[in-house]
Amino acid sequence: MPATADVVVIGGGINGAAIAFHLARRGVAVTVVEKESICAGPTARCCGIIRQHYSHAVTARMALAGLRTFERFDDVVGGECDFHRTGFLLTAREDTLESLTANVEMHRSLGIDSRLLTAEEVREIEPHVDLEGIVAGAWEPEAGYADPYAATTAYAARAADHGAEIRTGTMALAIDRRGDRVTGVTTDAGRIDAGAVVLAAGPWAGALLAPLGVELPIRAGRVQVSLFEKPAALATRGIFGDTVLGIYTRPEADLLLVGSLETSDAEFGVADPDHYNEAIDFERVESYSERVARRYPTMDEGRFHSGYASLYDVTPDWQPVLGALPGYENLYGALGSSGHGFKLAPVVAEVLADAVTGAEPDREILELFSAERFAAGALADGRYGGHKILA
Repeated sequence: MPATADVVVIGGGINGAAIAFHLARRGVAVTVVEKESICAGPTARCCGIIRQHYSHAVTARMALAGLRTFERFDDVVGGECDFHRTGFLLTAREDTLESLTANVEMHRSLGIDSRLLTAEEVREIEPHVDLEGIVAGAWEPEAGYADPYAATTAYAARAADHGAEIRTGTMALAIDRRGDRVTGVTTDAGRIDAGAVVLAAGPWAGALLAPLGVELPIRAGRVQVSLFEKPAALATRGIFGDTVLGIYTRPEADLLLVGSLETSDAEFGVADPDHYNEAIDFERVESYSERVARRYPTMDEGRFHSGYASLYDVTPDWQPVLGALPGYENLYGALGSSGHGFKLAPVVAEVLADAVTGAEPDREILELFSAERFAAGALADGRYGGHKILA
C-alpha cells in the first residue's frame, strides 16, 4: 500500500529542507524525498554569501529578512549556521555608478544599512586594493556568510522534530497526476500519495516536469570557484564584489575564495546534472588569479590552493521561479535559484508554505517570480546588465 503525506517536497537542499521545516511546524504531514543525502547537491558547494544588494526592492527585502534569520538562527530555527559578519563591498565603474546609486537609495528606504562610498572610501575599507577602474562603492556592514551544510541539516533536523519524514537515498522517479491535479510521487522505494507536491530539485527538476507537460526556461549552468592562499601581508576585511573585473572574493579562514560575477562565465549545455566536470578548469584558475592580483597586487605572491565546479539552475533573468506551477492545482516550485538560493531560502520557504497551506502569501514575491512571467515577457531583469547575479 502506498505511503501518504499531506505534502511531498522533492529535494533536500536548502530550499527543500527549509520548506519542510515551515510546513511541519504548522502541523502539515510532510515527506522530503532526496536521492542522496541532505545538502548533497549544489547547496553544499554554494559560497553561503548573505548580502542584500539587489536591483529589485522585493529581492532586497527578502535578502534582508533572510539575513535576520541567519543572524538569529538558533532562536528562529534551532541549531547552528555558523554565520560570520564580514560586510559586503560592491564596487562601481563609470557605467554602473547610476545603478549603484539608485540601488543604495532603494536599500536605505527598506531599512538596509547600505552606504554609498567614494573610491577613496573604498580603500579605507579595503586598504590593499588597487582602485583601477573603480569610481564608487556600496558598503553593507551587516552582510556576511554562513555554512550551507550546517544551515541545511539544521532545517532538516528541526523539520523532523516537528514530525516531517526525511527520506534520503530515495529518488523521485515521477510526479503522479490525475487530470489537472498531482496525486503524489513515485520513488524508487515506492509511491507516496500526497495532496500537494513542492518541487525544489534544482537542476534535476526539468526531468520531473517534462512528463507533466510543464516547460520552464531553466538551464543547468556550470560555475567555478577557486581558493587561493593569501600572503601574510594581505588582510581582506570582508566580501568584495568587483563589477570592474567581474569577480567576487570572500575570506575562507587563511584562504581567499574567488568566483565570477559575469553571466558569461556560466557554462551551459550540462545535459546530465549527475555527470558533469566537478573540477575547476586550469584556464579559469589562470583567469581568476590574474584578475584577483590586479585588484589585490599583494596576491601576486598568493598560490592556488584548490577549486571546484558546481551547478546553478538558471532562468533567463537569473531570478527564481516560486509558487504554483502552470497546469496543476496543487503543484508548486522553488526553482531556478540562479545563485540566489541560499540567502533567500528563509523567506522562500515561508512563502511556499503559505501558498501550499492556503495562508495569505506575499503577493509581490509570487508575482515577480511567477512561472508565467517568461511567456508574458515580464522578466525580472536588474540594473547591472551582464552581472545578472546582482539582479
